[in-house]
Amino acid sequence: MTPPPDALARLEAHVGRLFVAGVSVSSAMLAAGLALFLFAPDQPAASQLLNAGLLVLMATPMLRVLVSVVEYVRMGDWFFASTTLAVIAELSVTVWSALRLRG
Repeated sequence: MTPPPDALARLEAHVGRLFVAGVSVSSAMLAAGLALFLFAPDQPAASQLLNAGLLVLMATPMLRVLVSVVEYVRMGDWFFASTTLAVIAELSVTVWSALRLRG
């Protein structure tokens, strides 16, 4: 079953807005962190802003997968919804493992 074109357009619009927002927020945090680091390198806020900016940048594609699941469920496209849920599970296990090994 092929989803209607308006549903696919809605999915593309949501994903597009998410990418713009994620990259914009990340860029602002990275720029502020870099500026703070250049003018006051001993400030812990500079490192926190840089780390947060990188985290937002890395989380943006994961959020895209979550948005896709919601939209595929709304469309009733159960094959892509279940496939996308499998991707979320793999990403979650990878992030969990990385955080567990780090600390």
